[in-house]
Amino acid sequence: MALRIYNNISSLNAQRYLGITNSQMSKSLERLSSGLRINHAADDASGLAISEKLRGQISGLKRASMNAQDGISMLQTAEGGLQEIQSIVQRMRELAVQAANGTYTANDRAELQKEVDQLKSEINRISASTEFNTKKLLNGDASALWSASSNKLEAIIKGKVAEGEYSVSVTSSAGKNYIYKTDIMTIGETNSYGEVDSSSGASWKNAVKSIDNIEGFDSGSSVTLAKVDTDGTTSDDAAAVLGYTGGANVSLANNGTAYDVSASGYLEVEFLAATSANENDTSTSSSTQTRIANAARVRFYNAETGYVSDWVNVDLDYISGDGSNDTNPDTEFIELNSSSGLTTDGSTNLFSAGGLRIITTNDNIGVGDKAVISLSDYDKTDSATDITVKYTTSANHPEVTYANAISSTSESSTNVYVGNFDTSTGTFSLNSFRINFNPVSSITNGENLIFNVLGEGDVATSTTKLKDVQRFVNDDGRNIFDNTQSLTIFGNGKQTTIYLEGDDTLADFESKLEDALVNDLEMGDSSIKNDLVYYDTTAGTFKIQSGLIGEDSKISFIGDQKLIDGLSLTTVQKGENSSLTVSVTKNGATVGSDTVNDYTLRGVISGVELSFDKNLGVSVSGDSSGNLTFTASGTTTIELHLVDNSTALQIGANEGQDINVSVAQIDTKSLDLDNVLVVDQESAQKAITKIDRALEFISGARSTIGAQVNRLEHAITNLDTARENLTASESRIRDLDIAEEMANFTRYQILQQSSTAMLAQANQLPQLALQLLGR
Repeated sequence: MALRIYNNISSLNAQRYLGITNSQMSKSLERLSSGLRINHAADDASGLAISEKLRGQISGLKRASMNAQDGISMLQTAEGGLQEIQSIVQRMRELAVQAANGTYTANDRAELQKEVDQLKSEINRISASTEFNTKKLLNGDASALWSASSNKLEAIIKGKVAEGEYSVSVTSSAGKNYIYKTDIMTIGETNSYGEVDSSSGASWKNAVKSIDNIEGFDSGSSVTLAKVDTDGTTSDDAAAVLGYTGGANVSLANNGTAYDVSASGYLEVEFLAATSANENDTSTSSSTQTRIANAARVRFYNAETGYVSDWVNVDLDYISGDGSNDTNPDTEFIELNSSSGLTTDGSTNLFSAGGLRIITTNDNIGVGDKAVISLSDYDKTDSATDITVKYTTSANHPEVTYANAISSTSESSTNVYVGNFDTSTGTFSLNSFRINFNPVSSITNGENLIFNVLGEGDVATSTTKLKDVQRFVNDDGRNIFDNTQSLTIFGNGKQTTIYLEGDDTLADFESKLEDALVNDLEMGDSSIKNDLVYYDTTAGTFKIQSGLIGEDSKISFIGDQKLIDGLSLTTVQKGENSSLTVSVTKNGATVGSDTVNDYTLRGVISGVELSFDKNLGVSVSGDSSGNLTFTASGTTTIELHLVDNSTALQIGANEGQDINVSVAQIDTKSLDLDNVLVVDQESAQKAITKIDRALEFISGARSTIGAQVNRLEHAITNLDTARENLTASESRIRDLDIAEEMANFTRYQILQQSSTAMLAQANQLPQLALQLLGR
């Protein structure tokens, strides 16, 4: 071997190996420090690539497992709401079974209904408020979103929907509504009413609200009033003899001057002395006059106020004829004028001008014989609010007039006094009644107001007061309308209460009930309002119905049991749903069709049921006589927009590795519990069946959620297993084998020490050259 000084090849060789050892030792230290076999791509390029891919899968699987756990939490939240709703519905079923028992009164069931209503509200509250991370879970939004071109259609979400734009065509066949009738309303004891006769003019029917406080008229009699068409001019007052009892008759004449009376009414004349007139005797050749003092007495009955004057004694004058062929016969008469002392009110003179002669027209007037004369003051001014009515001039319908009876702006009333002369007994009585008027601007000229007098046991009139209806009097004589009665009405999923007073008439009851049905329960509109409640004055019964069809037309009442018993409603027609033929298309292609009679289309559009308005395609009209006609109006087309909004749970590490979970819409609408009533036995019985169906649906929804939870739990197990296996694979590629690396590291340590020693030896070689130089 050559001995060199300038280039120490052995040292360079030792340095090279020492560098390699140091590099390897550094890598070994890095591996031992990190615990990883691959710290840099240079460590194992392909291994790093595979490892990073596996790491992505592992972290994805871990997140997917957590996603699935979040999904389970969401579904468990939904089931928690469903569990409580199911408990509520179970309680509703218990209440329905309780209400179906006949031992309960209407008021008892009203209290049960209060709880049912609160439970329904709580179901809807839970449905609206149950959410997970602000996502609504039970109102249907967690499954789908929808909108329709008409409020006559509503989508009920049952699961994952087939989204898209749908056209829904509906052809209706009109059904029937529920119709009820009440018990027969009859007038109670000691009460009399006047019912406007059907032959009266329409304006009178509108004008008269009621005719009551009838005194002196027998039940079954008829009374006629006629409108006087006055023009404001002054004319002779009319007088008529109503009748006479005795052996002679009387007639009337003025005393040569047109007479005028200051009030309408009746003169009653009673003869106190017997007379023997010889009016047909023509043998007397000269005219002479004699007088019988205090031969009679008279008094005045005021037909406008009911005032009766004191008796006034009067003389009987006798004038013999001139015998010229009976052209001037013998005459007996009583003359009445302003000096007679007759008054209309105790101070006002009856005769304001002129006078009246009561002429005997037959012989032999006896003591106690009587005559009755009707006087009418026609000097009235006629106007829209100054209506004068009178009795027709006849023996049966005595004449009487009064003014200012009807107001065009407010209700008004007047007392009417009518004289009645019984010629068989000679007795005269002043009968009376009270007419209550609605605001009416005018009465058609020539129309007569005719009313029939009704009494105990007769069919009640529309103007009969509720307190006077026999049905509302208990067996012990107590009238339930001694106190205000409340009547709660249920229908169309709503309820309202009306209050009835004893002085309310049957017409008032009809009006209050109509207002409640139209304005509060929305079971009709103003066009058919007068037909929803109709009082049949012939039958004495109320006909009650709604403008809806089928089950939604059902009406129930709650109130005092005696009030409910008094109404004694019976169903004369049960409601029948309309038949709907429904066809669904999507983008012009037919999806499906079906004919339904429960207003719900099922199984045509995936994941959704279509609920239709009960009156869709059906119009209703009335005839103002309590008759409603439902008519199908052809085909209705509604556009429906559906968007899938179900929850996609990412349960895999890669694209497309997800599952959809959905929760059905759970509220009173989807459960068909909106109109559940327990206010009567029939409704309670039907409620039990409805509630059973709702419980079945809720159980099905919970089962679906349970199945989805179980699926997610299996998915979590699968994800964790896959993650475990992938982690093991990735570990084999990237993790460091510590034992093996420590052996390598020890080797590198020894090599390093050896290389360092050899380098030291190599660095000593040039020293040998000095020895050769003699150093």
